[in-house]
Amino acid sequence: MSAFKDAVNADINNVFINALEFAEPHNINGKLINCVVDDDILEERLSRTNQEYFDGVFKHRRLVFVESNELPRVPVVGELFRLDGKRYTVANVAENMGVLDITIESNDQ
Repeated sequence: MSAFKDAVNADINNVFINALEFAEPHNINGKLINCVVDDDILEERLSRTNQEYFDGVFKHRRLVFVESNELPRVPVVGELFRLDGKRYTVANVAENMGVLDITIESNDQ
């Protein structure tokens, strides 16, 4: 592995996905995993005009960053995803240098 990739992996483990820094333990599909749940970044990604509303129902979206090796497999779009006991559907998944960027959504009123 290159020195750059080694440095990135060290930052992921020691800073970003670190319970003493940014990450917090969350129950993901029945397993307690350190991850970052960030709704602010998601709001920046999605404009208000991109929200879907139907007669008092709207999609509540959340963004979860988790080390890819913490999950048994990479989630796929459309599958059920449980975060802290609440049911969501996977809307988008991307992987960057060992970190999964998972957008999940549920219908709220």
